[in-house]
Order: sequence, then structure tokens, then C-alpha cells
Amino acid sequence: MIAAILRAQLLSMRPGAGRGAIFGLITGFIWYGFWTGVCVGMYFLAAHASAHMLERALPIALLLLLLYWQIVPIVSASFGAALDLRKLLVYPVPHAKLFLVELLLRLTTGAEMVLVAIGASAGLARNKAVGGWVSVPRIVVPLAIFLLFNLLLASGLRSLIERLLSRRRIREILIILMLSVVTVPRLLFLTGTRPKSLDAFGALFQASFFPWVAAAGAMLGQSESRLLVLMVAWTLAAAWFGRMQFERNLRYDAVAAQATPLDRAPAIKPSWSDRLYRLPSLIFGDPLAVLIEKELRSLARTPRFRMVFVMGFTFGVMVWLPFVFGRQADRSGFIEENFLAMVCVYALTLLGQVTYWNSFGFDRSAVQIYFAAPHRLSLALQAKNIASMIIIYIEVVVLTGLTWVLHIGVGLGKVVETLLVVAVCSLYMLAFGNISSVQYPRALTPNRISQGGASSRFQALVFILYPLALLPVFLAYLARYAFDSQIVFVVMLGFAAMLGGVLYKMAMESAVNTANRNRERILTELSRGEGPVTAN
Repeated sequence: MIAAILRAQLLSMRPGAGRGAIFGLITGFIWYGFWTGVCVGMYFLAAHASAHMLERALPIALLLLLLYWQIVPIVSASFGAALDLRKLLVYPVPHAKLFLVELLLRLTTGAEMVLVAIGASAGLARNKAVGGWVSVPRIVVPLAIFLLFNLLLASGLRSLIERLLSRRRIREILIILMLSVVTVPRLLFLTGTRPKSLDAFGALFQASFFPWVAAAGAMLGQSESRLLVLMVAWTLAAAWFGRMQFERNLRYDAVAAQATPLDRAPAIKPSWSDRLYRLPSLIFGDPLAVLIEKELRSLARTPRFRMVFVMGFTFGVMVWLPFVFGRQADRSGFIEENFLAMVCVYALTLLGQVTYWNSFGFDRSAVQIYFAAPHRLSLALQAKNIASMIIIYIEVVVLTGLTWVLHIGVGLGKVVETLLVVAVCSLYMLAFGNISSVQYPRALTPNRISQGGASSRFQALVFILYPLALLPVFLAYLARYAFDSQIVFVVMLGFAAMLGGVLYKMAMESAVNTANRNRERILTELSRGEGPVTAN
């Protein structure tokens, strides 16, 4: 059964070979090359550490392994590969086997940690303070149980978080809470703030009751039998939690949970939101205005877009805030002076995955209307670009309000400068995005919260294009620093804007020609269904 599922998945992925496979290999080589280096480093650290150091450091290392495995996929909204249960429930497959496949797929989200754990365990086996190579069984067995505990816990958490993220109103609150869990400790550390309650928590987390402490003690030969029994108990509890959440997901209808209730159906009288959506018609004529309105309405109803939009003005501020409020932060330095511009460009980057990098992703097979309609395809791309700009500047307004509340040097001059910088950066981003939307189209499921906006084959290309898109604005800032002149900055920014306008026009023509030439391929890619395993 497992082999059949994997074969069906490979068949569904077969058309993506070629250049996409090359980009995927490049990104995979870089990513796992980095973690291989970490694995080697952990080997040498564990091999040469003293017994006292291992007693203190090994529980912390296992706790960090657990936190990375469980939290990072949730915060990044990239849960890895998973079964699409809707396509498998029609077959008479035992739920236990489906759960087994789900566990194997959960292993892909923690493959980096498994690699690091192997390196650390090999180093411990070589360390004479631990017992040398004769201690291999004593090291491997607790570590294997601890990894199995992480695997089962990750399966349960993924199922639980997916259901919570599909519920209306709960989704955005949960996102903010998850981001706070990651960023607030870092902010407290950099600002030198140390609440007294943290000491109690620190002592609590070092108790042998917890699985990471029990695993470390068993690996070092401390009360092995008692600690192994404790770890088995934790693993059985994680197995019960994971299987229970998996069964609940089998019976859960995410589409129904995201639907608008009947008592909230749109009224006949236009609401204030309807009037806002129709504001573009005051500036643009039809059909451009109606295409912009359609794009704004559809994005506002898309859970994945709303999640990224909220992350733009929450996670973006939390990422850069420690550099301003840190213990050694220079309140008159570059980051302080340009904080608003930096967080706005960061938000612009986040929004790209659900807007301009893959403009037709949420349209899916409905993209054929753009080829069949009497208006030019360029008009549809322009409408999507204008809608993206409206969303981007709404994000800028929210971020401006937040920075003003935080008193981070936001004056009228900096606000105007940020508006211009975002406009220039957007020209380059939209230009590259129009090309990517027709060269690497990918169908997106609007109700799948954890699905990104770019395939792995294009992520490597974005890694190259992104610095090029920001280079003209960076040169303008560099010129202002070198000449200490605001006039030079404005001149350079104006030149970057003219160059961006020319690039945008050329990119639009290239995108339209490519779309018309590869119409069938684009329609096929955007109409393609997923295999039984979905990659998020």
C-alpha cells in the first residue's frame, strides 16, 4: 500500500522534471549541505566534551532538537509532506496504515534533526568519558525512543494546528501567538530583560520528568532502567495523542469550517466593505476596475493570504525590533533611522508568495477566462499588479501606525521616503513576478493554510532575483551614506524608478508573449491536481 501511494505521487510529479529538478537539486544540496556541516560539528563537540559538560549541555541540546522539530514547521507554515486524506478515504485502506504513512512523511520535516542526532550520538560513542564504543547500545536506544517521541508528537501537533488554522477568527489569533512564542524570548534576551519567573521555569525544565532530560540521562548511563520506562511512557502518550488527532482529521471537513455561515450572508444593501472594494472604479475604468475588485475580493477571502498579511505586520516587526531595543542597539544608527522602510520591504517580500510571484495560483483552472476574454492578457496582469500594490500599501499604513506607537523615529520625512522606496522596490518585484507567474505557474489551494506560493524549483531562482530587485534601492542608500546628501539619495532613487519602469514594461511584454506562446502548458499546470501526498 505504501509503495502504491509513493508510486502515484511520483507519477503526479513526473511532468515537473527538467529545469525544475535542477533547481530542486541545487536548493536541496545547499540546505542539507549546511546541516551536514552541523552534523560534523556536533560529532566533534560530543567526542571531546567532558563528562560534566555533557551532563549540562546534552539535555539542552535535546530540548532544542525537540523545539526545532515541533515549532519551526508551524511558525514557517510549511508542514512538509502529508497525506491528502480526501483522496484516500474512498479506498478500503486501514486507518492504521494511513497513520503509518503519515508518520513516515512527518519524518521529512525533522530530517535535519535526525542528521544532527546521528552526528552527536557518533561523537558520544567515541567519547571515553561516556564509555567508548561499548556504550553504543546505551546511547542509541534512548535516542531512538526520543526521536520516535518527536515523530509522534509532530504528527499530532500538525493535525491539531491544521484544524485550528482552518477555523474562522481563530486563525489570525493563533498565528500571532505562535510568532510570539518564537520572537518574544529573543526580544527579552537582547533587551536584557529577565523576569524572575524564568528562573523557576528553567529549574522546572531541567527536571528528570521531562523526556529530553530523561533521554540525556539514559544516554549518559544515569539510572537507565527508570529513565527508559519514563521515556516509553512519554512515547506512548505521544502515540495516543498523534493517533487521536489523526482520526479527528479523518472526520474533519476543513472546507465547511471555512465557509461563511448563512446568518452572515451578504445583505442586499451594500456594506462598507463593498464600498471599499469598489473604490478602484473611481480611478480606473472597466474592465480594469472590475478585475482589480475581483482580485481584492478573492484575496480577502483566502485563508492563506490573510495569514501572510497578518504575518507581515506582526512577524516583520518582531524580527527587526530586537535590533532597535537590544542591549547594545544604537538608537541613532542605520536600523533605527530606516526601521519603517526595512519592515515594509520585509512585508513586501512575504506578500509575494501569495500575490505577484505566482499571480495565477489561486485562479487555478479559471485562468482560462483570461485567454478567452476579449480584453488583452496584459490587462489581467496589470489588475493583479495594482491589487498587489493596494494590499502592499495597506500593509505600509498598518506598519507606520505600529512604528509610531513604538516611538521608533517615524517622522513625516521617513514616511514619505518609505512610500517611495516601497514603490521603487515594487516595480522590480512585480516585473520579475510577472515573468515568474507565466514561466513557473503553480496551482494553489485557497483553503490550505500551510501551502506556500512558490515551488521548490522557483525558490532557487527567487534567491537570485531578490537581491537584484533590491540592488538599485540599496545603491541609493549607499550613495546617501557615501556623499552624506539627501539630494544624491533622491536622484539615485529617481534613476532607479525610471530604470524600474523600463524593466516593468519589458517584463510585461515578455510575460504576455510567453503566456500566449505557452498557453496550453500554463493551463495544464494550473489545472493539475495533486497526488495523494501534498507538499506544504
